[in-house]
Amino acid sequence: MPAAVTTARRCRELVEEWLVDGSIGARLPEVARLHGVPQPEQFHAEGDAWTHTLLAVAAVPGDADPRVFWGVLLHDIGKAETTAFVRGRWRSRGHAEAGAELVPAAMERLGLGEIAADVAWLVKHHTFHFSWNLTPDVRLSRHQRRFMEHPLFPLLLQVCAADAAGSLGGSDKGMKIALLLDTLPDEAKR
Repeated sequence: MPAAVTTARRCRELVEEWLVDGSIGARLPEVARLHGVPQPEQFHAEGDAWTHTLLAVAAVPGDADPRVFWGVLLHDIGKAETTAFVRGRWRSRGHAEAGAELVPAAMERLGLGEIAADVAWLVKHHTFHFSWNLTPDVRLSRHQRRFMEHPLFPLLLQVCAADAAGSLGGSDKGMKIALLLDTLPDEAKR
């Protein structure tokens, strides 16, 4: 990885420079396309997918792994092509998978191809917790525990935590991630 992007802090500074000089659209058109992409107000009172992404990026700690930063910046890029008004609200079915497919080209364009596969995995799985039916008293299944053993899982939790921090609405994703963080030490003992 280039020395210039060894921390999330430096990655954020680069993106802030691109926002100021107007080059974000040329460098990351996948992110720029999030301008105006609607989201359900119930879960995203902050507004469109662009605003949500900027809020989520702001929640990434400066000392985080750069893969977390890029995973957060790119986590919803699939919404630009998957968002539709369905049964009375905006939905983005399949956006995680669609976004993961876009990640390698974006990372190559930035000269960060060596971390593209990891970032794509983080983007692809950033919605995993929605299917886990997590409550404080639920015991995780063997499949769930196996998924948590993936070497990128700790980074995925950081991506999900930033995503939750950037969601100003009635979403329970922050609660679900907190439950996983509480469960993780117990699961590691089994």
